[in-house]
Amino acid sequence: MDAEFNNSRLVATLGLSTFVLGIALGPFWSPLAEFYGRRPIYLASFLAFMIWLIPSALAQNITTMIVARFFQGLAGSAFLSVSGGTVGDMFTRDDMQAPMAIFTLAPFVGPSTGPLIGGVVNSFLSWRWTHYIVLIESAVLIVTLFFFVPETYRNSSEPSPPPPLSPPKSNLHLDPVLLAKKARRLRAATGDDRYFAPMEKTTRSVLSTVSSSLLRPFQILAFEPMCLILDLYSAILLGLLYLFFGAFPLVFRNNYGFNLWQVGLTFMGLLLAMPLAAASTPFWHRLRDRLADGRRGENGGEPRPEPEDQLPMVILAAPLITGGLFWFGFTTYPWIHWIVPIIGSFVFGIG
Repeated sequence: MDAEFNNSRLVATLGLSTFVLGIALGPFWSPLAEFYGRRPIYLASFLAFMIWLIPSALAQNITTMIVARFFQGLAGSAFLSVSGGTVGDMFTRDDMQAPMAIFTLAPFVGPSTGPLIGGVVNSFLSWRWTHYIVLIESAVLIVTLFFFVPETYRNSSEPSPPPPLSPPKSNLHLDPVLLAKKARRLRAATGDDRYFAPMEKTTRSVLSTVSSSLLRPFQILAFEPMCLILDLYSAILLGLLYLFFGAFPLVFRNNYGFNLWQVGLTFMGLLLAMPLAAASTPFWHRLRDRLADGRRGENGGEPRPEPEDQLPMVILAAPLITGGLFWFGFTTYPWIHWIVPIIGSFVFGIG
């Protein structure tokens, strides 16, 4: 692509930067899911993601690529901002640890898998096939979403029936979007305007809800120092992960003479590390339970979990992250075997 568009490697990297910027600016999807349900947001955002893949595949200049990548990130960010709510819909708080760990893997394992696939594609096909293949995969996924992913957004209330009719048979947690549709059908069928869903009683507009939802994270950052620290910690980790995408081709092509598909294989260290780390989630869950049990009140009171119960995992991970970075940075010399820096990236991935 650099040769075809006659641009530098630095300018080409802007496509990655604008993609991440689009992800950062996409939290507005989450409050929209509270109005329209999670499934419509998934379908709409994924369709937009597919549409913006087309300019990348057909781009005739680097400007088109950089702009298209931004809107891909903006559209694709729905799956980061909304999917956590979907996990919360499907699992109770006690059962959420393992599913949330698997979900959290997505933004880390996905980018580590991409260079592996992209290295093979770009070794044997045109660079445009990188985007064609993502477009094909996206088409398969959106069809899968449409046919197999139901609405999961729940609310504990039923549509309110008029007094003369029989009350609901159960008080199951039902999707408020589906309840609103059901209420509209009942009004149309019976002509009775007393049928309504709780969601229809809200007086807040979509714009005001989205605005307040976008403001709230900045309020939390301003008034909760621990949230600010954790956000900075997460941002640094994700930034370091993306820096590896630029560092690996430089190191392994210049120092070790790897070709494109071989460079893609070097990401296997990161790819294997993070699922292994996520597999330790049950251990940390049991440790947190023991810490909470140790703070039971007198006479067999309830366990008392504290936020600090999450810290043992971070205390172990932080030295692994730092050690992995130093390991990788100080072993990328031609006279040192190529497996050594990959092990360093593996240690970083575990952290």
